[in-house]
Amino acid sequence: MSLDDLRVICRKIYDYFEEQQPDQKTIIAYNYGGEPTAAGPEYFEGYVQMMAEEFPAAEGYQVRHVMLTSMLGVDLDVWEPLWKKHCNGYVQTSYDGDMRSGNYVRKWELKVREAIRRGLNVGTISVVNSALLTQGPRHTLDKLREMGIQESGWLPFMLNEQNDVPGKYEVLAPTMKAFNDFMIEMLDYWYELQERGVNAPAIGEAHFAVEKIKGNAMSNMAGQTLFLLPDGDMVLPNYRDGWKEYLHSFGNILEPGVTFRDILCSRERLLYLRRQMRRNNNPECASCEFRNACLLEFAKPNKPDDECFGAKRFVAHAINRNALDPRLSGPVQLY
Repeated sequence: MSLDDLRVICRKIYDYFEEQQPDQKTIIAYNYGGEPTAAGPEYFEGYVQMMAEEFPAAEGYQVRHVMLTSMLGVDLDVWEPLWKKHCNGYVQTSYDGDMRSGNYVRKWELKVREAIRRGLNVGTISVVNSALLTQGPRHTLDKLREMGIQESGWLPFMLNEQNDVPGKYEVLAPTMKAFNDFMIEMLDYWYELQERGVNAPAIGEAHFAVEKIKGNAMSNMAGQTLFLLPDGDMVLPNYRDGWKEYLHSFGNILEPGVTFRDILCSRERLLYLRRQMRRNNNPECASCEFRNACLLEFAKPNKPDDECFGAKRFVAHAINRNALDPRLSGPVQLY
């Protein structure tokens, strides 16, 4: 996306904020892709500066920038000072075990260790896959701990249009039962390390569950974030053909005359939000006592003969474990 187009979008968002006058004017610009560093440091600095101009701090706006990068091929001489200057010294990176190859992981580990040595705080996002299951949750947490990772996020492996290759999803994606087993064992090991006085990366989903169960359905709904695509489409993941994800558009904000309010209040987005509130009419979701802390990004049918996509068993375990030993109180934000 050109910076000129991005400026047009920022001005439309600014107009909406000024119309609504919320108590807090916080905008989190979360950069991922693809590989966001591939756009180059000049582009990154350009859009940071442009957003500072369009959302003035003097008017109460707070703009925070986060980047999710593979780390491979990243020149830290270039990006380290930029992340320290614009991202509070924090960067996220993907860790998926040996799913891509052992050689990939070795290169990734060298780069992450170098970033941490340079004083950057690094968090990981992982899609739990068959390679991580083989590696095991204890070894996985130990690896991240020994590297100096500060915090971690763990997502179920979802079917989407990119990985819908015959045999690929079936080989790489664990069942939700296996995901719950992995996460519960990892959390129990995290507690064991805490009791021994050993620092270990925060497990973001455990903190998430403990915090969200205190709220209501509106505090745990897809729709509070929007993905902005390079052509101006504003989208969120949805599903079709069972539970295969795709990007559902709510409109194109670059179209002449289209406002940010038009996107937020579009028929497509309102139908999407209604589906979330009704939990897609899944009877097991509507009656679930942990629905407000569900890990599922958006409501969709569960797989037959498997546990729910919301990881209810892990969520319940985290909440109950924290009730007995409140080490998970206080939200952990992976940015």
